[in-house]
Amino acid sequence: MKILILTKNLLAETECQNKLQQLNNEVLCSTSLVEDSYMMPGKTEGILSYFSLVILSETISYQEIKAVVPIIRKHATAIVRKFESDYTKDFEEEQTEYVIDQWIRKDASLEEVRELCQAITQRESDNQVEILFSNGKGVFNKGQYHFYDIGFSKRESALLLSLYECRGSYLSREELCGKIWKEKLVSNSQRSALSTCVRNIKSKVRKIGIPCEPIETAWGKGYQISDEFYQLIKV
Repeated sequence: MKILILTKNLLAETECQNKLQQLNNEVLCSTSLVEDSYMMPGKTEGILSYFSLVILSETISYQEIKAVVPIIRKHATAIVRKFESDYTKDFEEEQTEYVIDQWIRKDASLEEVRELCQAITQRESDNQVEILFSNGKGVFNKGQYHFYDIGFSKRESALLLSLYECRGSYLSREELCGKIWKEKLVSNSQRSALSTCVRNIKSKVRKIGIPCEPIETAWGKGYQISDEFYQLIKV
């Protein structure tokens, strides 16, 4: 597997790089690509698409992580974040909209690194499975997508997962807001944020060329996931 480690300090990645290479992976460490990824995305997209896995070092700040993840998500199969303390991990998971595929401690053992690589390899293999479906305009040969492959935020993923689990049924705005925000009383700001999530999901699906509408809307009923999109994605 081809792995890119983005870091602010090459020496800090020596142990991690050695373990990955012991498992017969090709590994590149880079400091310059951290800033280039969000300052000059056109320059780096060809490089990022070469790697199956991008590991974000614990030496990269939270603000930089927020900037680079949306760029990396368009190209890499998976994004892994190294962390030093549970506090850091919990904070980032709670505060951010982006989705990290896997987390691993900076001092992870060789066995833990091996399990991580196997999980990413399996996911990459699953994404290569092709399925056929028709949307009335012809037959399309498409890969099977994971939520994360499309670049949904954490909130957008939560919305889609709720619809996915209730396939064939409509969920009202109030029901969806309750599932996403875990609150009994639904505010107007949450309803507005829900509408924004739906628009963003549809926009992201169109942007990567999936030829179907992901979400169906019915006045007085709410939202449901479309059958075509349900067949294309996996959780």
